Amino acid sequence: MPQLRILLRRLGRDRLLTLFTFCGLVAGISAFLLLFIHVMNERQFDRHFQNYENIYRVLSSPAHIDQAPWARSLGIVHLAADNIPGIELATQFTHCDGGRIRIGERSMEQDHIMSVDEAFIQMFGVESKMGDLRDLEKPNTVFISEDFAMKYFGDEDPVGQQIHIDALQYVRDLGPYEIRGILRNTNPRTHFRYELLISQKGKLQERYESLPDRKIAWTYNYYRLSEGMDPAMVAGQLKAFYDKSSLKPARGPQEYVFRLFPMEDIHLMSDCRFELRERTSTLNIPLFMLISIVILLVTLLNFTNLSVAKILKRSREFGLKKTLGSGNSRLVWQVLGEVFMVCSVSIIISLTLIELFRPLLNRMFAIEFDIYYHDPMVHISLLLVLVSCLALSALFVTGFLLSRNSTIDILSEKVNFSGSVIMRILLMLQVAVVMMLISGTLLVNKQVHFMLDKPLGFNEEQVVVLHIKDLSKDPMVFIRALEAQNPVTSAGMTLQHFGYPAQAISLENFGLKGTAEFVFANYSYLQTMGIQLLHNWIPPNADTVRGMVVNEHLYKRLKERHGSMEALQTFQSTQPLEEGQQPINFVGVAADFNYSSAHETIGDFAFWLDESANRARFTHIRLKPGNLHDAMETIKNIWGEHYTGQELSYFFLDEKIAGQYASEILLRKVLLAFSIAGIIICLLGMSAMALFIARQRTREIGIRKVNGAGITWILVLLSKDFIKWILLAFVPAIPLIYYAMSRWLENFAYRTALSWWIFPLAGMIVLGITMFTVSLQSYRSASRNPVEALRYE
Repeated sequence: MPQLRILLRRLGRDRLLTLFTFCGLVAGISAFLLLFIHVMNERQFDRHFQNYENIYRVLSSPAHIDQAPWARSLGIVHLAADNIPGIELATQFTHCDGGRIRIGERSMEQDHIMSVDEAFIQMFGVESKMGDLRDLEKPNTVFISEDFAMKYFGDEDPVGQQIHIDALQYVRDLGPYEIRGILRNTNPRTHFRYELLISQKGKLQERYESLPDRKIAWTYNYYRLSEGMDPAMVAGQLKAFYDKSSLKPARGPQEYVFRLFPMEDIHLMSDCRFELRERTSTLNIPLFMLISIVILLVTLLNFTNLSVAKILKRSREFGLKKTLGSGNSRLVWQVLGEVFMVCSVSIIISLTLIELFRPLLNRMFAIEFDIYYHDPMVHISLLLVLVSCLALSALFVTGFLLSRNSTIDILSEKVNFSGSVIMRILLMLQVAVVMMLISGTLLVNKQVHFMLDKPLGFNEEQVVVLHIKDLSKDPMVFIRALEAQNPVTSAGMTLQHFGYPAQAISLENFGLKGTAEFVFANYSYLQTMGIQLLHNWIPPNADTVRGMVVNEHLYKRLKERHGSMEALQTFQSTQPLEEGQQPINFVGVAADFNYSSAHETIGDFAFWLDESANRARFTHIRLKPGNLHDAMETIKNIWGEHYTGQELSYFFLDEKIAGQYASEILLRKVLLAFSIAGIIICLLGMSAMALFIARQRTREIGIRKVNGAGITWILVLLSKDFIKWILLAFVPAIPLIYYAMSRWLENFAYRTALSWWIFPLAGMIVLGITMFTVSLQSYRSASRNPVEALRYE
């Protein structure tokens, strides 16, 4: 306790430097921990499962497909597991977002419904809070999560009550399911999430039993392999099993490629369509790690500068203690004890602030951040901060104060570090790091704006998309009623909206290699979306438009191969057709557009036009400019008339498309926020440096003022060294920034130019902020009465 009182008294002697120290450390540590722990959380996904390193997702894709594979796979994958040695456990399950359920008289949309088997419970360690999980092997049973139970049942016991499942993906009216228990909530660091777990027995049983005989990817399949088992060998045996099965010659693609993807890599590295949960951009993770280390570096440089100022101010105290017999090691331990106390308090304050503002941070950055205090990585990050601060303090005290200066020099205060090369290098590093953060923020902001403003080849503005799940009714009756309303311009139907995983069609029957993406739609959809037809071969008096519209990219390839569309039709007539297939009728050519996003180049694409009801799954409605609220009220009223008792599910297309750039928008927010944090820390460091140098040169300033130097001249004297070293910091920073930003831009098919003005603008921002800070401290010293500095000379 006496030592603590001495420390507190010593910290209170120079309140300004103490305030700088705590503010700089708290700001830097908070920023570092927030980003570093978030990165560690992302890397820890799925590692809480027992034997996670031996669990693999099984992928199966037609050999001719060039696109990203589906996360779902063939039903034969599960059947084959019993015939392949080395597979300890195999599970197949479905996952549905956007299902529809009823509890009593209440009807609602429900996400995260999974139909699972006993192997799923075992493989993923599902825990029951109430009830026996073996009941999931009984027909038409369901377990609900803790959150679901609290939301819909409150304190009431839900066990024994029923949930009526009206829609589950493409399956309709599954009927009532009895609640048999309550589950622990899904671990947040899992690549899937469940609110309802339903039995595969009963209503779904026939569908599951038919899967091995159908070329349909409806379920997710996972294997847990024996220790040391080679996943590539298992994939080869799975391929051999498929080749020998009766499924291979069945209708559909003949050749399939099978692959086992490590579960621990799914969250960060999987590029599959129909992922169980929105994944994190792989690109952002190393960048976030780099930014967190950069912020920590700025914090440590700032802390070192502040420590230098405080320790040198106490140099006479150290000199007196050395004359009284204190060795260097004892003085070092004294300093380290003080640093440990300051850093520990700063860490506690930082963790408290993060916990207080965690809900706000999650909303601001659209993430799910939490601190898992039992996680060793949290302890490592805290230890990293503490050890770094202690190491730098020990290095300075031993290497630059005690070892290089005699006791007499320290006592006489002849030790002057205002011109130290080490101090200037620390300043340069700090400036270079902040400049990198600002440059990165400017470039990411420029690229995001470029992608959001880039014409996609269709008009996504003023379009609302309705998700229709009840396809038992004629959708055209509903659409005609909508088009009769004043706020509605037009409406069209499609099975997939822009950005939703499209289907794939082989181009072999067209005489080309590879595949093309296609979506099912009707002709009104093209008109609603403003997709321009370069060639229109639709008969003017046609009541129903049926046929294929290809994009310009595919049309050029077909023309190069066949010379004309007539020659293509002749070629197509010579190709064998499978049972039930019909020759494709080409009815138009659409101008090129980006179906997905600016991450990908425009490839081969087609619309398969028809007026069948299944195309109404995503009905697109173009609204007239005006009162959006009134327009939506009109749509809701028409919906209520035609789909009584069904909840309206909708989204605006421009917002959905903007969501495809979520990782870039998140990166922009992170860079902006942490650039501001870096600037604040740099401001504190510069203020401390200016204060330190001014104090070291107090006598010099006093003598110059006595000899006639004015305040302006003194300001120039104190500031010119800062300007020189800041400008020198730009030299190594610019090539590093240019290289890093060039590499980042390579991840985009369509990218903005790496403009030259980013570098001088970032430099001017840093220089302006630095000079403002330095001038404030320098003015205080320059305006002081010289008698105060020279009274004891």
